[in-house]
Order: sequence, then structure tokens, then C-alpha cells
Amino acid sequence: MLQPHLLVVADTTLGGTEGPDLTRYLMVCGGLLLLVGLLGFAFRKLVTRTLCARAAQRQMQVMDVLPLGGKHKLCVVRCYDRTFLIGVGEKELSQIAELDAVIAPARETPPGKVELHAFSKVLERLRGSSATPTAPSASATHLSQEGLLG
Repeated sequence: MLQPHLLVVADTTLGGTEGPDLTRYLMVCGGLLLLVGLLGFAFRKLVTRTLCARAAQRQMQVMDVLPLGGKHKLCVVRCYDRTFLIGVGEKELSQIAELDAVIAPARETPPGKVELHAFSKVLERLRGSSATPTAPSASATHLSQEGLLG
């Protein structure tokens, strides 16, 4: 059978630890808080990216905004193939006019070799015709000062 003095010795060798280990508890809580924070950050990035992709596919776009002072502004809004001028106030929205049927964003492409070559030929021809010395009249002087475009 068990001897009573061995039970006392076994009880004193444990060191009398009571309750859970506080260091381990704090490490687990900190790790869980960090994990929840990282998951929230990743979810926010995912949702933001998804909303931006959906917004790019929409058929309604604000083309331009002109602030008029305070909380009043004019907005040009394109919805499918129609364009509207809208007045925006503090608590109101009103359609001012419907603009042209389609106002596409201006996308300028650089001129190709064919356009540059044609332009240089026209320029040479104009320079060649102005190389002959003649007495310019008053209307010719007026045209040459304005230029070809204006």
C-alpha cells in the first residue's frame, strides 16, 4: 500500500503551480488578434479590388465636374449612349440639359508615316509657291499673317 510520507514528498516536488501559464495565454491571444487583423486587411483589399473592377464595367460614368462654389457643382454624366448635364446642390439634383448623343473620351493617336509624308508634301508645295517674289497685295499680307488655319 501507499505510505503517507511519500505522498507528502511528491506534493512538495511539484512546486505548487496553480492555474494556467499566463505567458502562453497572452501569446495565444496576441496571435489570434494578429490573425484576425490580417484576415480583415486581406478581406478589405479583396472587396476594394472587386468593387473597382465592377465600377469600371458600369455603363454610367461621371465625365467631368465643375465646382461652382460651396456645395454646388455641374456634372457631365454619360449613361450608355446618352450624355446629360446635371446640376448638383446640397440637397437637390436637377437635369439641366441632354448633351450630344455620344461624347467619347478623346483618344489622340500620333500621326502615322503616311499622314506625316502628306503634310510635308503640302508644306513643301506651299513654301515653293511662296518662294517666287511678287509684290504682295494687302489681302495676301493679311492672309499670310493669319496663317492657313485661321
